[in-house]
Amino acid sequence: MIIDIHGHYTTAPAALGLWRDRQVAALEDPSLAPSRTDLSISDDDLRESIEANQLRLMDERGIDLTVFSPRASFMAHHVGSLATSAEWAAICNELCHRVSRLYPGRFVPAAMLPQSPGVDTETCLPELTRCVEEYGAVALNLNPDPSGGHWTAPPLTDRYWYPVYEKMVEYGVPAMVHVSTSINAAFHTTGAHYLNADTTAFMQLIQGTCSRTSPP
Repeated sequence: MIIDIHGHYTTAPAALGLWRDRQVAALEDPSLAPSRTDLSISDDDLRESIEANQLRLMDERGIDLTVFSPRASFMAHHVGSLATSAEWAAICNELCHRVSRLYPGRFVPAAMLPQSPGVDTETCLPELTRCVEEYGAVALNLNPDPSGGHWTAPPLTDRYWYPVYEKMVEYGVPAMVHVSTSINAAFHTTGAHYLNADTTAFMQLIQGTCSRTSPP
């Protein structure tokens, strides 16, 4: 079996992006805030977005299964508050779950976490739990830089990240260390920020020390 472990829903129906635009606009004017029911994406919409794109390429390239997570640049954990990220993550994760239900055996979901700069990582656990227990998620995306290119979060070996790591161990799921959009003008998102992030995270793990909370 050939498994693509790094698939994103980059071709999600346009309605998703339009809903997100309204959510972001509401940060300045709460009267513009959309409700969850304002987002209408049918199963046919999902099929259209998948069959001519990811599924076609999988078939052409002999890929049996894709670990499927929300679009990385859409995570944008620097936008708004924890509540903003929580609602957005829930919507995006649900769509990936729906795709996996429509194409069982071809797609399996990976969770997007509702991270937010400076916020305790324990706040990510309810969404992670829901994705694993209800959606069957087999992995998660972990953003080492929720600030969007300013690197205000502690290194990945810091105890700040332990709540997520402990839940990963409990469920036996791995993390894909993956940044999102850069708002730092010095770092182009894909051309620099993504590449720098891989090196930065790798060096954090090499240089850092992890302490145990209990004996092995």
